[in-house]
Amino acid sequence: MKKYIRRVLIALTVMLCLLAAARTTAWITGRTERFPEDRLPPVSSQSFGLLAGIQRYQGLTTDGEAWYFSWNLGLLKTDMGHKTRKRNFVAIPLKYLVKGSNHIGGISYWDGKLYIPLEDGPGYKRPLVLVYDAQTLRFTGAAYALPPELHLGGVSWVAADGPRGLAYTTEWNDAEVLNIFSLEDFSLVGTLPLSRAIDRSQDAEMYEGMLYCGLDNGGEKSVVAIDPETGEVTPLFDRSLGGKIEAEGLTVLPTEDGARIHCTEIGSSRVNVMFSHYALP
Repeated sequence: MKKYIRRVLIALTVMLCLLAAARTTAWITGRTERFPEDRLPPVSSQSFGLLAGIQRYQGLTTDGEAWYFSWNLGLLKTDMGHKTRKRNFVAIPLKYLVKGSNHIGGISYWDGKLYIPLEDGPGYKRPLVLVYDAQTLRFTGAAYALPPELHLGGVSWVAADGPRGLAYTTEWNDAEVLNIFSLEDFSLVGTLPLSRAIDRSQDAEMYEGMLYCGLDNGGEKSVVAIDPETGEVTPLFDRSLGGKIEAEGLTVLPTEDGARIHCTEIGSSRVNVMFSHYALP
C-alpha cells in the first residue's frame, strides 16, 4: 500500500510540475534575461528549463564531486557536468507529508549525509531537519524538531559545520541572530547576534570556517559572509539580478575556471533556472 501511495505521489508531482510550466510563457533554449548593466557577471552559467529547471528550484550543495539540488518535494544529484546520478521525486516521507510538511529548503552536505530543512507553510509550526544518505538520496530515519520560536517564517536553510560539530539556521526574514545547533542531535547550543540583519536569506554554506549566505533582497540578490564565532556580517557582492528574478540556492567550491560561489536563481518567466558561478570580486 505504501509503495502504491508513493507512486501516486510521484506521478502527481510530475504532473503538477509540467502543469506549472505549461501555465507560464514558453521557455526557449538559450533564452537570456535582461540584467542591469552594473551587475557582477558570473564566470559561467547554465540554464535549465521546464522539468529540469523545476528540479533545481530550491537549495544547492556539493561534496566536491557532485551537485545536489532540492525542490519543494524532492532531491536531485548530478555529476559536475550535470548528468543525473540520482533523483528522489518525493523525498519528504509520507508521515511528514500528511502532517503538512510541504517544502524542502536550502540543503547542506557533510560526511556522506545531506541535511534537509523541512517547512510546513504557510503556518510554519513544525520546522524540521531531516538527514538523508547522499549516495541514495534516501531518508535515514533521523529527524530533528527545531524550536518554532526561532523559525517564525520557516527554516529556509540549514548549514552543516562538520569541523566544529555544529549546524546553523536563521530566520528567513530580517534575521538578527544566528541559531547554533549540535550537528549530532540538533539540540540548541545558543544564538549569536549578527552585526547587521540579513533579509530573505535563501541558502547558506560553510567553507573554511566561514558561513556564506545568499539573499533574495530586492533586486540586489546579495551574497554575504558570516563569521559564526563573532556574528560579523561582511557583504561580499551584489548579483544585481533585478526584482523579477528569485535568488535560491548557494554553495561554495573553488573550480578551475576561477569561480568560488555557485548560485541558482529562478528566471522571470518562472520556467527556467539559471545556475551561475561567481568569482569573488
